[in-house]
Amino acid sequence: MKTSSFASALVLALTLFASCQKPSTVETPKPVPVATTGVITPTDIPPGYGYPGDRAQIQAWADQWAIANITQHTWDMWAGMTADSGQTDPDGSKLPYWETWCGTADVFGGNCGQGKTLARPGRPFRVPSQLTHIARLKGLLSSPPPDTQVVSFNKFNPSMAQYLNAQHAGPGTAGPYNYTSSSSLISLNNAWPSATPTVARKVEEAPYQPATPGAPGFAGIETKPVIFLVKANGLTPMPLWQGPSGSTNPTAPTPNTWTTCVLLDPTSTGGPDVAPIPATPQQIAQAVTMPYACDKTKYLYAPLATIYSFKMNAAEAASWNTVQQGVGGSGGTAAAGDYGVLGGMHVNSKEIVDWTWQTFYWQPGPDTPNGFPGSKAGMTANVKGPWRNYASCSAYNQTKGNNSTEMVVCFNPFLETAVSPTSIPDGLQSNCVSCHGVATAAGTSPGNGPPLTFLPYPPNYQKPISFGEGSIPIDPRFNGFTRTDFSWAIPSNAQ
Repeated sequence: MKTSSFASALVLALTLFASCQKPSTVETPKPVPVATTGVITPTDIPPGYGYPGDRAQIQAWADQWAIANITQHTWDMWAGMTADSGQTDPDGSKLPYWETWCGTADVFGGNCGQGKTLARPGRPFRVPSQLTHIARLKGLLSSPPPDTQVVSFNKFNPSMAQYLNAQHAGPGTAGPYNYTSSSSLISLNNAWPSATPTVARKVEEAPYQPATPGAPGFAGIETKPVIFLVKANGLTPMPLWQGPSGSTNPTAPTPNTWTTCVLLDPTSTGGPDVAPIPATPQQIAQAVTMPYACDKTKYLYAPLATIYSFKMNAAEAASWNTVQQGVGGSGGTAAAGDYGVLGGMHVNSKEIVDWTWQTFYWQPGPDTPNGFPGSKAGMTANVKGPWRNYASCSAYNQTKGNNSTEMVVCFNPFLETAVSPTSIPDGLQSNCVSCHGVATAAGTSPGNGPPLTFLPYPPNYQKPISFGEGSIPIDPRFNGFTRTDFSWAIPSNAQ
């Protein structure tokens, strides 16, 4: 594939979004406030958090499974993303850096790019694609997903948004190609000459530029927040992951089956460092009815400040209700003034060729028994406020190093625990690299299926998938497809 001028143009364009990096990964910088006048400027992770990391160094950690280094890098990235950006949304709430980034609708609707600002944080609610992937692949949704009380969306840092909205070189005369367009992706897949090796059938890679003394560094970052509803009045139960054994369905422990729940109190003045405690009978009496399997005699209680939250305006509340009604969901009915709370978030960055992968999920108080699939161990002092109440796991490799055959297990309990005909086949054993490695796009499918086709998720995670990067030939499942650089956001959201 030919190289486009995108990379060189992006270096100049991103001077609007980033600044030169300092070498330390443990320094806590002072966020640089961005003056706002009712608009939000997408702003990348600031200096002082080891971002973007040195590609060769991070790759060596992945190859050797240097988990201590991987864990520190994971927490430093979390600290940088969640630091105070100095910007506020229209209601005056402070925004972490990741909330200033463009959302799915902004990027795939063409409303995000150089010099553009946002009126509000982009939060285009939708049912998580993990719960509907197989159904969409078949062109139907025969029944509501099993865990429809959660909604999600994507957020893209400035360099990733710039990449997605760019025009890209490719084969044939149908280009340039735009990765936010399903017809353009189909044209790209159909344009490969018949002699093109399967390993070469791929989109241009997402951006990575190391910091230098004279230029900022950046790497494409995708995130997938998972949002729950908390009512402004009363105490709303929030499911708390305690492992598969803490579910009424250990083989498919979706959040609605978790038996431990925390009553979140929007009126409490308690801070984010207050651990959940057993709820009193009076507090239990104030509990909002939600469709969870919580043992109400064992409710816990905590201030709302222990989880990241934002107030929904009327449009966000209406969006929530539309999504819930559309799938027969049971996540509650929202009204303006209610809260969206962050249950978890996937984060992946193009700091290495196959991306770094980390996921975070709400875990106030002690870690999950057995630390499965992750924990708060190794959290750096850079992580502040409610962000310290999230556990994490990382998957920078499919196996625990290149010389190991032991597969890495890393998933998000809020996203990958469903097992049904419309969701992922083996979420409890999954890892991000294998799952996202099969992100693909192809041409029009026969019958009544969607016009843009793609591969299914891996049926299991018993051995690595070959992407043709070493001596092992690329997996034959990729024949006839264009790989989308580990990004499911591209085929899932293309217009």
